Amino acid sequence: MKATLTFDLPDDKKQFEVATHAMEWYLVAWDLDEKLREICKYGRDGFDSEEAEKIREILYDILDGYNLRFE
Repeated sequence: MKATLTFDLPDDKKQFEVATHAMEWYLVAWDLDEKLREICKYGRDGFDSEEAEKIREILYDILDGYNLRFE
């Protein structure tokens, strides 16, 4: 299966940039989740485990609002 996205540049420049950088945004969210998981486990970086877990829950709620999940 193939999919093609088409943009009218320069009018759709912002949408084009979002689409072409989607993997980077995914990796930012993934890295944030991994860092929070590490803090939950070890209590590092000035956060305690409970704070990190609350922030992680907020992240999951935001992802859920967009019907997104980490694979």
